[in-house]
Amino acid sequence: MCASDIHGRLEAAKALVSSVDQNVVKSVDAVVVAGDIGNPQKEDAFYLVIRELEKLGKPVLYVRGNWDVNAPSGIVNEDPLVAELESLGPLELKWVTVVGHGSSLRPYKGALKRPVVLVTHYPPFSILDRGKKAEAVHHSPHTGLPEVNYLVAYYKPVVHVFGHCHALGGVDVRHGGVVYVNVARLDRLGRKGEIVGNYALVTIDRNGGVEVKWRFVNGEWKKCSRCGRKVHLPSEWTMCRRCASRFELGFRKLDKNLERVLVTVRSADGEQLVNDNFYVPVHTLRDEDSYNDFVDYLIIKKLKEVVAKGGGKLLPLTKEEVAELYSEGYEGRLPFSEYLFSCKEEVVGEKVCLLMKLYALDKRVKVLWRVKHGERALVEAEYVLVKEGLVDGEFLEELREHGFTPLISSVRNAQEVSSSSDSRKVDGAQGLHV
Repeated sequence: MCASDIHGRLEAAKALVSSVDQNVVKSVDAVVVAGDIGNPQKEDAFYLVIRELEKLGKPVLYVRGNWDVNAPSGIVNEDPLVAELESLGPLELKWVTVVGHGSSLRPYKGALKRPVVLVTHYPPFSILDRGKKAEAVHHSPHTGLPEVNYLVAYYKPVVHVFGHCHALGGVDVRHGGVVYVNVARLDRLGRKGEIVGNYALVTIDRNGGVEVKWRFVNGEWKKCSRCGRKVHLPSEWTMCRRCASRFELGFRKLDKNLERVLVTVRSADGEQLVNDNFYVPVHTLRDEDSYNDFVDYLIIKKLKEVVAKGGGKLLPLTKEEVAELYSEGYEGRLPFSEYLFSCKEEVVGEKVCLLMKLYALDKRVKVLWRVKHGERALVEAEYVLVKEGLVDGEFLEELREHGFTPLISSVRNAQEVSSSSDSRKVDGAQGLHV
């Protein structure tokens, strides 16, 4: 039985325990909770929720989420077993091995002989991870973490259970040989304030076959108004979660040659800042856009490391921040689209309009500040990261004239890196070194 995102709401845990059929409870081997069990503002919330879940009489295995700042590590109780998976390490349960990662996203070393069930709080980047930009990593529309994709690539689990992304909770998808199960969120409320959170019953047979059954607290059986399947839903819902999320469940197969890439970043003056090989787990990504976002993440992460060695920090600016921070002489903030499509130099200044010309050519252009920390933060340099060949030398010179330091990136895949020496380097790529 898998659930997550209880957020310290004791009534949600009570509703779950009281609503589960006893025949179902008898068939359950363990209760897995994928984080956000407690509430950082209520120190006892974690323990109150756990005590309620203990009433099921089954082992409770959990990972900590971003709300679980007060949650303990290790074994909390022995009968029934209540334990944090991360500190236990790989746990053998019947014919599977359950592996959990909360705050640490480095895999356990050593081969695991049994099929793996991976449990994390965060989703993998681009799979069932839609969220608000303010809550997401690097202001992207993804709440998933690239480091989790590397865990999936390392363990090759039959099932990956996670939460955190409320918008796509209650949905499972199969991709690249893995069944991804987003169990967020148990504390969901109906219109009248009743608990209508979802949980999943995940069955894994001896051959690695997986079946996922969804249940809702206070739910009932009905036909989905779109697909006609008999599903378990809250009384006020008419459409199943799969149909409601159908536009976000498609995948596009990516070329395996994209797994190994050689990334270079140099200044317009020819100074080389990055010349590294990366492994990109393409089988854990949804589509080409997700792949490009993932590679961008790797490039920025590496540039941050380079800047940190010099005693500084690298701060990527969102497009909205660029429009606001670089505009001049305008009282009030325009939407980014107005800057992009009708930038008026006489109103907002030349600098912001120059950047808008770049965004019009490629939405993935990055503006980065190198910041020095002391008594006061000081912006030491303003970088503009562009792809090789995007603009000519005249445009680069114009950027320099306006105070920017252009950085030029190049990404070549394994097929393009044809020389034997480069191929050997690419074969040794370690991605984020996890």
